[in-house]
This record gives sequence, structure tokens and C-alpha cells, in this order.
Amino acid sequence: MTACGGGSPDVVVVGGGFAGLAAATAIAEAGAKVLLCEERPHCGGRARSWIDPDTGSIIDNGQHLFMGCYAEMLRFLERIGAADRLAWGRGLEVPYLDPGGRATVLRAGAGRWGALPGLLRFRGLPFGERIAAGRVVLAARRPDAELDGLTVAAWLTRLEQSVEARRRLWDPLAIAALNESPEKAAASGFAAALRHAFFSGPRGIALGSPRVGLSDLYVEPGIQYLRSRGAEVRLRAPVQRLLESGDRCSGVLLQGGTRVEADAVIAAVPPKPLLEILPPSLAAEPFFARAGALRDSAILSVYLWFGAPVVDRPYAALLGGFWQWVFERDGVRPPPGAEARPPVHGGTHAVTLVRSAANAEVDRPKETLVRLALEELRRYFPGAARLNPRHEMVIKEKSATVSLVPGTAALRPPVVTPLDRFYLAGDWIGTGIPATVESACVSGHAAARAAMRH
Repeated sequence: MTACGGGSPDVVVVGGGFAGLAAATAIAEAGAKVLLCEERPHCGGRARSWIDPDTGSIIDNGQHLFMGCYAEMLRFLERIGAADRLAWGRGLEVPYLDPGGRATVLRAGAGRWGALPGLLRFRGLPFGERIAAGRVVLAARRPDAELDGLTVAAWLTRLEQSVEARRRLWDPLAIAALNESPEKAAASGFAAALRHAFFSGPRGIALGSPRVGLSDLYVEPGIQYLRSRGAEVRLRAPVQRLLESGDRCSGVLLQGGTRVEADAVIAAVPPKPLLEILPPSLAAEPFFARAGALRDSAILSVYLWFGAPVVDRPYAALLGGFWQWVFERDGVRPPPGAEARPPVHGGTHAVTLVRSAANAEVDRPKETLVRLALEELRRYFPGAARLNPRHEMVIKEKSATVSLVPGTAALRPPVVTPLDRFYLAGDWIGTGIPATVESACVSGHAAARAAMRH
């Protein structure tokens, strides 16, 4: 059986996360007919939100900060009319907290020299080490293929960064950018992240955070955009297998036996689901098979609700803690016109503590993680010592990103595949930047352009 609304689509997009929605909306914008297939009952993938029934709060399954250098992500949000749902700072502003609550803030504004003036003013390091830190920014300015064979830790040692400079400055940034420890992550990814942020124009260094949940930021507006342009979005529509006709891709076979013929197919899914939908002979080809060697890196998040404010800033890095970042969630609201749900437990002030590169800790019991979060919150925010949470939630995203260790650059495939009219998208694709939201949108837009040539 063949089915697709009012006829065959021009392009089928498999997967409804950032990459899939960026690709699908770009195709719809160009006037082509697109079908988006998502196996779950909701789109958003590893970056979505929902309403917690106990508190009425908006929950993200992964805390995100965005940067002004995310040009393709911003282009996607502008296309679907959601760019105003991000709140932007004037530049880079990262508070580093020591136990006891002392804050040292790295600030850098837009300018020709990127972050260098901000590094020179950073009070968290002695002046000589601030000068030395400039070597890292300058070394990141030009791509260096050799860095894919080095870890971040080895690269920073080569650039004569002290233990204290790593602890108070570079390691928190590297873990946040790469979701991997500096001792494991490839230096090429961190250099690319620094280059992308610091040398991509006057706005590139700015940090932005969502005013709404992730689904309200891009999922719902993206779906509305598609449907308003005649596209079809099918939820609970898992793809069983890619279809081939001769030497080209001809569509997809959905579970249940529905065949969807199309001029092109974009698979915007992680490596393992990709290999599962390929015909066995195709999955065995080196181009696709090497994706199976990529490994995942986990992220842990703990939400705590209190009856009074706890955190006095939107976000901060926690130096020396089990939890690496803390986020204040009070500013996240439903979009205009949406109905807010009243809290059930009375805890209206939510904070999130995040640990990236968490493969070794992801199987710890919920009770242990909540206890560690509460102890650490009181350690860095002494004013919370007498406050007890009214509600808790633990989120374990075991496959948050791929782990970009040395040598994995060669495992990240390009958008265009050996099978004619079959394209790949996702944050893990070889975009030249780490596995971020921007990487997802870069690949999604590139896949859409390639598909539209047919």
C-alpha cells in the first residue's frame, strides 16, 4: 500500500528533532511537498519539553544555552516565527561559582578580538595566566587537522595552561561544549567551538536562553509552519526500512506495510536508528558501517522545586562540584496564549543541576542524585541551607550526544551518501563543529538543499 495525504511527497524526512524540523521547514519554504515521519507520539527528540503534572512547571529533557554564532539555528527559528522566544545577553557572561557562593564572572563583548579582552579582565586567574589563556583562543583561530588526534587535556597542556586555568576556566567550557571529559574529548571539537563562538562576527559570542520550554521554542511552531504550507507530519510512524530502486533511494516502508514513494529521503536520526532502517547490504558499506563505531555520552539533570527563590542568577558553572552547572528556571513561561497550570505541591521556584559526560554516573539511583544535588546547592548557595525541596525530578538522557573522542571525526559522515537521493542530518553528522543544536540545523539545511536539487 502506498499512502501520503494527497499523493506522494517530494521528500520524506525521517525524525522530528532540530535537524529533521530544520530540513522539513526549509523544503516546505521552497514550495516542495514534504512528509515528516516521527516514530514517537511527539517531535523534539533529545530536545523537547513537557508539563510536569505535579508542579505545572515546564520541563526540558536537556538544559540548553544557545549562542549568537548559531546562525543556522537562528535562521530556522526565524523561518518558523520563533526567534523572539530566546532571551539574549549583550555578550558572553559566564559566572563561575566557588563553594560558599563566591562568583567570578568571565565577560566578553563583541569586538574584533573576540574573547581576548574578556580573558585579560577575568579575575578568576592571576594576570600572567590570563595572558597565557589567550594562547588557546589564538590557537583555535585556524583549523588544525592534527587536533583530532589530541585530547582537550593534551592540547591545553601543549598550550601551557596551568592546572588552575583548566579547573577555573577551560574544563567547564569544554565539558559543556562537548559533553565529554577533557581527558577523553578530541581537541578538534573544542577548538572548533571556540573558533565558532569567538570569530564568527559581533553577535557570535552572545549567550541566549529560551523564555519558553524547548517544545514551545521550536517543535510546535515548526509543526504549525509545516502544516500551514501543506506538509504532512505523521507521529507514531516508525520507518521500518529504506526503499531502493536501482541505484537510488525511492522512499520508505513504514511499520504496518505502508510504502511511501518519494523523490528523496532525509534520515535525521542518530547512528543506531539509521543503521536499523538501512537494507543490510547498505548498512554493511563502510560509509554507513563506521557510524556504528560512534558511542553515546550521557547527561544527568535534577530538578528541585522550592517555596522561595534559591539561585540568584540565570545560570552558573559550579567549580569543583559533582554537578557542573546550575540553572534557575523561574523565567521559563508558557508562550503567549498558552494556559499556565497552577502548581500542585506549592513549589514554584525551580532550579536544575546538570552533569554532562555522565556515563559513569547515569545508573545511580534517583535518591542518590537528588541528595547530591541538594547538598551541592546548599554548598554553593548558603542561603538555601534552611530550605527543603517540595518536589524533585531526575532526568537521565543516556544518549544525549555522541562522544567525540580522538579519531571520531573520520566516523562522522557527510550529508550526501553513496545512495543517490538519500541524505543524512543530525548533530552527529560531519559539520565541522561539535554535536550541538547548531550542528543539527547546519546538517538539516544542507540536506534540504541537496534533496531539493532533485
